[in-house]
Amino acid sequence: MRKIVVTFLATFVLTLSAAIVAAGYYVGNYLVGFGLMRGSADNPQAPPRAYALLMPPGTWNYTRPDAPSEEWRLISSDGLHLTATHFRSERPRGNWAIIVHGYGCTQENSYYLASHYLAQGYDVLTPDLRSSGKSEGRFVTMGLRESGDIVGWAQEIAARNPEARIVLHGVSMGAATVMMAGASDALPVQVAAVVEDCGYTSAYDLLAYQMEISFRLPSFPGMNLLDWRCRSRAGFSLREAAPIEAVRHARVPMLFIHGTADTLVPASMAETLYAACTSEKELLLVPEAIHSAASQKDAARYDRTVMSFLHGKMH
Repeated sequence: MRKIVVTFLATFVLTLSAAIVAAGYYVGNYLVGFGLMRGSADNPQAPPRAYALLMPPGTWNYTRPDAPSEEWRLISSDGLHLTATHFRSERPRGNWAIIVHGYGCTQENSYYLASHYLAQGYDVLTPDLRSSGKSEGRFVTMGLRESGDIVGWAQEIAARNPEARIVLHGVSMGAATVMMAGASDALPVQVAAVVEDCGYTSAYDLLAYQMEISFRLPSFPGMNLLDWRCRSRAGFSLREAAPIEAVRHARVPMLFIHGTADTLVPASMAETLYAACTSEKELLLVPEAIHSAASQKDAARYDRTVMSFLHGKMH
């Protein structure tokens, strides 16, 4: 009798485990496709479907900077064809800003910041990140591989303008991207500073937080299963997209900006990143600003803080 019970329990546990793994496989596959894979049947350049939940299509309207421009192209280290726009300043001083958009966006989302830098005499480069806009790529990697692409764009500016001084300015996933770029050994010496606006400590931390806060679900084992399928389908671990590790090895000064009313990426992550950063640093918390909206909530303070931080670092 005891042998029968043990056999039954062992069979039950194995069956339950197999069912959990199978469910995790299919659910994880769906979430990776829903959240990280670009394209639809109608539009191969469409953002991941999850982006529509964050920003409905009716809000996708952006004013292009009124400045002379030209298209730049770059081939990434893994062979993707990337695209960016160079907006030329009417009074160039050798200062450059690379504006990096967030998750699911395109370079058009960078236009509002580009206009501010152009007004200060900066030349501006607005890239379409891999798997976004006109750039090639199938999966968004939450800043991990995108950071290498931004280093590549900085190298391109440096090659064309050896005397340039460059600031990397990113918002949301773009902020995660520039933080990781700011710790790269391949970063050209022309990069003088990083400005990150509402970035996260890691993609894993962010999704675990949202799973627990927004969906009231335990992050374990859900995140483990999601990360398993992410590694298999998209070729990277969500734990690898970790600005918190990058800022501990930051090569340039960093300005951290965050809205205190951000419910997507909590402001506490900015404080954690700021505390971990080992380079020259500054923190700006904008009261009542929601995600990605600090520059709109208090534009004067935002611009003043950015330009003050960059003073003495640029030409």
